[in-house]
Amino acid sequence: MKAKLSKIFDRTFLLYLLLGLLNYGACNAIMLVVRFTLHVPQTYSLILEFTLQTMISFLLNRYVTFKGIQISKWWPLMFFVSVGASYLIAKVFLLKLFEILIVRNPLVQIANWLQSIFAKNADPDKFRESMVMLATTMIYCIVNYIGQRYYVFRPRKQDKECLKQPADRTDAEFAPDPSSAQEST
Repeated sequence: MKAKLSKIFDRTFLLYLLLGLLNYGACNAIMLVVRFTLHVPQTYSLILEFTLQTMISFLLNRYVTFKGIQISKWWPLMFFVSVGASYLIAKVFLLKLFEILIVRNPLVQIANWLQSIFAKNADPDKFRESMVMLATTMIYCIVNYIGQRYYVFRPRKQDKECLKQPADRTDAEFAPDPSSAQEST
């Protein structure tokens, strides 16, 4: 089990997280500028932010995180299915589940303990709401990563064929030097 988890959460996952944080920060800053400087309503600002994040996420994942991987001709559909499924799992189903669990034991005890450490003077309801949003965001990130890595950008047959190098090359550039060959006895 540990080997499987270390295979999933490797260097690629750390790069995915770093680029995702940078993407989130940049797109969130753009959304705030558009919302508060240009006075665009919140709904349209959030749509702009999500659209930018999705497009930039695809480009970063395609050319930086999972570079060199041939993608299917169906990549737009696969990409949006992966993002949509991640969103539904984390932000719809789990959000409701966490909202139910966070007001009941034992998670309310954990939330109260965390609040006593990090935000003693915060409103308990707002703190719990923030905890739920943080948990669903982390789960969204992990589910989206798995979808991107093993569904959208998984190595295809063409990649495996391109990586194979013939053992005995016969072209002139790689031919062995006949003078360096040893004589057999």
